[in-house]
Amino acid sequence: MRFTSRKGKTRTAPPHVSSREASLETSTVAPLPSKGIASTPPPKGEARSSSTAEKAREARTSGAAADKAALIEKLEKLQEEAASIRQRLDRQHNLELGGSTTSSPRGEEEAASNRSSNGERRSFFSQPARAEERSPVDRRGKAWGSGSGSLFERLGKERSASAGGLSGLSGGLRRMAPLRNVAAVSSGWMSFGPRLSTAVPSRTSANAAAPVQQDLLAMLRRGRKRAQYSSRGPAEEAALYDGPLRSARTRSAIRLLPRGGAVCETRHGPIQFGAPPETIKDAMQLGAEVPRIFVVGKERFNLRFGTNMADFEFPGFYNFFLKGSQTTVVGSAEALEEIRQVMHETLEGPAPDQYFQDEEYSPFCDPAIYAARPDLHKEICFFKEPRNGRRIAVETLFALEPFQERPEEGDKVIPLRHKIACGLEPEALAAAFKFEETKGWVAIVDRGDWYDVLADGEVVASVPDWLASAMPDPPYVLMPTVSVGPPAFEAPEFGITVLGAADGFAKSEATAGFILWMRGRGVLVDPPAHSAHFLRLNGISSRRITHVILTHTHSDHDAGTFQKILIEQRVTVLTTRTIMAAFVRKYALVSGMSPDFLQRLFSFHSVKIGEPVHFQGGSIKFFYSLHILPCIGFRAELAGRSIVYSADTCFNPQVLDQLEERGILSAERKASLCSDCSVQPADLLLHEAGVPPTHTPISALAALPESIRRNVRLIHMSDERAAGSGFAKVRPGLEHTICIDAEPPRHAEAKQILQILQATDLFRSFDVASACDVLACIVPRSYTAGAIICRAGEAGPALLRIVRSGAVQYAGISGATRTLGYCDYFGEGEVMLTDGRHRATATAMTDVEMLEIERGDVQYLLRRRPQLLHRIQQRAQLLDHAPSWAAIGANSVFASFSMSQVTQLQSVMREETVRCGDVVWKKGKEVCDSVLVGDAELAFRELPDASGVSDEDLEPFRAGALLVNVYALEQRLPHEMTLTAVTAGTIFRIASADLFELLDHNPGAFIWMRDALVVC
Repeated sequence: MRFTSRKGKTRTAPPHVSSREASLETSTVAPLPSKGIASTPPPKGEARSSSTAEKAREARTSGAAADKAALIEKLEKLQEEAASIRQRLDRQHNLELGGSTTSSPRGEEEAASNRSSNGERRSFFSQPARAEERSPVDRRGKAWGSGSGSLFERLGKERSASAGGLSGLSGGLRRMAPLRNVAAVSSGWMSFGPRLSTAVPSRTSANAAAPVQQDLLAMLRRGRKRAQYSSRGPAEEAALYDGPLRSARTRSAIRLLPRGGAVCETRHGPIQFGAPPETIKDAMQLGAEVPRIFVVGKERFNLRFGTNMADFEFPGFYNFFLKGSQTTVVGSAEALEEIRQVMHETLEGPAPDQYFQDEEYSPFCDPAIYAARPDLHKEICFFKEPRNGRRIAVETLFALEPFQERPEEGDKVIPLRHKIACGLEPEALAAAFKFEETKGWVAIVDRGDWYDVLADGEVVASVPDWLASAMPDPPYVLMPTVSVGPPAFEAPEFGITVLGAADGFAKSEATAGFILWMRGRGVLVDPPAHSAHFLRLNGISSRRITHVILTHTHSDHDAGTFQKILIEQRVTVLTTRTIMAAFVRKYALVSGMSPDFLQRLFSFHSVKIGEPVHFQGGSIKFFYSLHILPCIGFRAELAGRSIVYSADTCFNPQVLDQLEERGILSAERKASLCSDCSVQPADLLLHEAGVPPTHTPISALAALPESIRRNVRLIHMSDERAAGSGFAKVRPGLEHTICIDAEPPRHAEAKQILQILQATDLFRSFDVASACDVLACIVPRSYTAGAIICRAGEAGPALLRIVRSGAVQYAGISGATRTLGYCDYFGEGEVMLTDGRHRATATAMTDVEMLEIERGDVQYLLRRRPQLLHRIQQRAQLLDHAPSWAAIGANSVFASFSMSQVTQLQSVMREETVRCGDVVWKKGKEVCDSVLVGDAELAFRELPDASGVSDEDLEPFRAGALLVNVYALEQRLPHEMTLTAVTAGTIFRIASADLFELLDHNPGAFIWMRDALVVC
């Protein structure tokens, strides 16, 4: 574009000057005629010239409008990209696992690679790693590395040709055994994912293009199996007793456990299949014997509930320390090796070079604090010393007995000493035990999909394998629920809500964990198992609780942490580098996911000892306690008030003196433990009092000065032990929340509103100036319980409403009813449409505080965000669309979404009507979207030709099935099969960029899709 300057010289417009701006500078504007003076019409020639000029001006105007729209759209994309890069830089900044951070100039390169060739945003899951950054290291060598390869490179690095499994996982857990029960795959392909075979092309393979039909079939089967067997509700249990457990003998022998898993009773004792967290409490509550024999299921990690179904830590402790016996664990060699590694670190602690305490102190901390740093390796070795003549090690607590193949018979067998054998037929068992000096024996025969349990040659029961992996739906929760409906719970300015107050052996109480509240926002501290479900049940939005403190990696403290990571939005985990590395190593083994992949499911804030972490206008300072594993406690301060949490610790001055004499503690470390760590002046001192010697004796707390003792509250102990302690024990439940008065901050309301805006998908990408505009438009309003906020079909003001507090029942015209809570919004349909009538009935279930924005203000705020506006319009169209709700409700993953997650999902769903025979995906064309099936039925055209296909495999995909190939989407590969409509109906497409954006904020949904072709 060229125009003339004032001096008459021609110059080129700079890039930032729009066509419209340039045209304004070059055009000649004729003076308007004065009012009351007639103008003379121009001659004919001049009229034609004027008409041509007018058309040119119109063309320039329309071109300028198009340029303006394009610039606005580009600006919006850049703003979204900037927000994404900021989030990723925050994650990279805290990525200190494995000895290196990746916050470096790579940030710009990753930001560039995070955009596709057409400018679409790409998910962080797809970042390629440089070869030199991917360095697997042995566990006993360096800590695992921080390579950031593509998702599928990170999920698995090396393939075992014979088993199709992994001989190692990215990030240096090379000791990990191959995946179990995996089918062999063709040469040049590698397997990844939990337990089952999936083929993903190796980048070095000659045929690295896309999975072949056989591999897609394996992915298809995996997706269907997960949906079928991840949970057991009343229908599944009824079908179970009508099928595999229908015989009277089997019915009496098998008992389904409340927390998950099943127990088979034999004359030689119980045998348990599967071991979820706190499983020994099931037996204790039922008045039964805690089993000493456990069978590991083929799927050891329950994806739906984010739960380890092979948690043998407390069964091992119970049988060893209380019963003086070993716990026998039976399973595949690969599973047992990984369980051995998990238990080895639980009992032995990290390897010597996996402690980073010297680096975990701020360079600006007080020299006295640094001088008091612990020698964690020495301290942990003290707790491992033999007691009562018994050495504490994996070999003394557990007998790990693997199945073995018998080539001549094809059975999986293992001849065991004493009373247990696995896999032998009755005749062979009798022969094998002729020489045994035992009165009886038990055998377990692995039949593939089920196990036969034999006692003295007699089949006692047949147990389906999936029972070892499935959990009740809803999950069993020990924490008390205050009411049937959503309570009107108001988070305190400063205080705690206890979720569990017991240790791992108290049969009727949940393990210790709580919420630390600061200015209405929460930090979960060592959440007990299923805490997230408990909070949702009680109307506490997950968006109020954005951080988790992980004190250490014993299963009674970390089980709920991993579940929280997988629920709804991305969370920030606060802990030290030493503890986080141990946590990721453990759950990589537990879940079958690579360490590098796991750490991308959450944000890690690497805390420094003695350096405050700022949160909600307050601060949290951490210290290392004295425990059998690296463990941190903390002091939280807000507005001059304080809360101290000891975490698990051995506070016993006599023991501390002995440890100083032996050189295990320095004088500075001992002094710190006596006055600066778990016992120090505070408005609330929450101190553990578990069973010594690894925990604190009551006598040590009783000897504290009165000024400290009067504010002590006990946790991590049973009610029976607390009853005679002389101290009050905290009580779990929302109604027992402990509030500590704190002065409200300046600009409290503005801060609270900004936090709500940041938590919604509508406004989280807004910059500061735009957020100020939103603040100016918002009108707070209150509704009493029972009030009708709006009624479907009636005329009323078109308002966008955001729930600030309380609960709202939202009933759409389609009949779908949802409960809305903190940060949920509604009214976008009325704002976008012009009929002036409400599209749903909203009723205040409790007293409700609402933030309301008028239609004109919403349109003003979104005028420079056409993409966001389009999503809202799309969402408004689906809001009362019954097929979209039916499809979401029929999907096992989406059905558990909160209202805010459904809102995000519906905003990226594009409805499409298909006829019978229509092609949805065409073989050879690039994979560019995923498909959620509405009321149509779909099938792959080439699938019947795949070898080994069954009638079940050929079942069409019906309502709720999500067809997705994340790897193909990421790599822009062509479809390997044609997907067609078997019947006419509705489907919903989700574009790749939108899907990755959704998964970025909902990591729990992603783990279902990472290695499957369908999520049912």
